[in-house]
Amino acid sequence: MNIASLVLRIHPHARAAAEAALLAFPGVECHGMSDDGKLIVTVEDAEGAAMTDTLIAIHRIPQVLAATLAYEHRDDPLLSNQQSETDSPCEEAQS
Repeated sequence: MNIASLVLRIHPHARAAAEAALLAFPGVECHGMSDDGKLIVTVEDAEGAAMTDTLIAIHRIPQVLAATLAYEHRDDPLLSNQQSETDSPCEEAQS
């Protein structure tokens, strides 16, 4: 199991669009958001989608101004270096 927690900065008025874009990725959950636009998100490995690729894709969401990794856990660090074939949202992983 691989899981990460992020703090995303978004404009408060863009919350609905940001959450819709984030929830389109497998393994992503949105939690609370502060009044000043800090949105807490967790990302987990999901079937056919590596967490690392999803993290990169999150940075490309137009409503996301900044993303800070708050926490990361990997069960087996040796396996995390192996490349697996997935349907990645990350363009670099597909090439």
